[in-house]
Amino acid sequence: MKKSIFKNVIYKITLNFFNLVVPLLIGPYVFRALGSEAMGRVKYGESIFKYFFIFAAFGIYQYGIREISKVKNDKEKVAKLFTSLFTISLITNGIFLVVYLIVSKLSFGDEIIFPILIIFSLNFIFNIFYVEWINEAFESYDFITIKTIIVKIIYVILLFVFVQNADDYLWFAGLLVISAALNNIISFVYVKRKLNFDFKGLKLLSHIKPLFLVVIFLNGNILYTQLDIFMLGRFVSEKSVSFYIMSQQIMMIISMLMLSIVQVTIPRLAFLLGTQDDTAYITLIEKVARVYFMLLFPAAVGLYIIADIGVVVYGGSEFTGAGSVLAIFSLYMILIGIDSILSNQVIYVKNKESMLVRFIFISGVVNLLLNILFLNLGYFTPETAIGTTAFSTLLLIAMELIYIRKSLKVPFRLITTHSVKYLVFALVFFPVAYVIKQVTDGIFIQFILIIAVSVLVYAFLLIISKDEMLYELLKRITSKVKRNKT
Repeated sequence: MKKSIFKNVIYKITLNFFNLVVPLLIGPYVFRALGSEAMGRVKYGESIFKYFFIFAAFGIYQYGIREISKVKNDKEKVAKLFTSLFTISLITNGIFLVVYLIVSKLSFGDEIIFPILIIFSLNFIFNIFYVEWINEAFESYDFITIKTIIVKIIYVILLFVFVQNADDYLWFAGLLVISAALNNIISFVYVKRKLNFDFKGLKLLSHIKPLFLVVIFLNGNILYTQLDIFMLGRFVSEKSVSFYIMSQQIMMIISMLMLSIVQVTIPRLAFLLGTQDDTAYITLIEKVARVYFMLLFPAAVGLYIIADIGVVVYGGSEFTGAGSVLAIFSLYMILIGIDSILSNQVIYVKNKESMLVRFIFISGVVNLLLNILFLNLGYFTPETAIGTTAFSTLLLIAMELIYIRKSLKVPFRLITTHSVKYLVFALVFFPVAYVIKQVTDGIFIQFILIIAVSVLVYAFLLIISKDEMLYELLKRITSKVKRNKT
């Protein structure tokens, strides 16, 4: 049965809300309870763990979504592919668990973050049961959303019980692992009720090369930011890591909610290409990009404007210095949004991830060299760290655009009259914020008023300009509401 993309977007947004906005809601409590040093210590340890975890996960999530989407009408092929990818996950997680433990002991055995690294090692075991890609390929976002809500509620309750001061940082790390474990095990049980393993004619080697390519291109941005975190923790301070992490977390919460629109259409795009329906493919990309930019530009501009007061509202006065970091992250959010559309919806669904790997390698080397340069010059800070990552991502986008236009011949335009209109409307937030700051006192009041008034102004501008996409979205929402009432 073909499922509604609109309904799936709603489910996916709700899903990402609980995956990312819950940390936003409880973040102020956690940052205040642990403080900048303890929080920085946990996140520094997590950055080390993620380097190994990226390769343990081996790109199976994204690869599985694409490949299952192509054959989801054939139960036998689905079962064989599921078995193959699960077996590969078992092997890669086992290998990198051993490597991770050895490196952790030899390199950090005498340091204070070693217990944190050991706690995070449990993620390798629970990741074996991460089969969410099956549910996403079949667009079962209703189950995923309900499960996520339950798991997040349990996580929040345990967080308030066990994390109350800076000495509880190990509990915080442990709860992150428990949350992921519950999520994975529930999904595995759900999938296994509907799908059995089929080890007949098991094929593993044919998946290794494409999976490796997926690992590189999917984790390009993560590898860049994790490099920043590692270098800040190793060469600057744990406090600088907490400034970087807080800004990144706020930005990612907003970004991932909007990226739901991009993520949820990948299975459908892969299916359309499989049926050779190029017209429908291009139409869907253009529509998704327009909706995405309608949300991206006001979100990024708004985040830039409230950056200085937003970090104080979120983490307290101890994190005042993170305001400039968050401002740069707001600009970076635009870049990773554009990159997501170009890489996921165009290059990846066309099975050209080998080219993405080359582009990511080039821009990744640029990022590393710039970090080393600023470090040697004595200017390596959270601001310059994300600044170099943003520049490298801009270089990546340029290479992707040239490749899409020249080699793939996809008639997709990044700059349109619609995208320019959304950006211009968003820039109106600057005078709005200036006036509010002049006539009001108090950070919390300014924070709430700037957001509320900016949203109203942007909505008003869309309405008076008779934006077609806005009216289409409103029409879909009202029709869904009326249908539910009847």
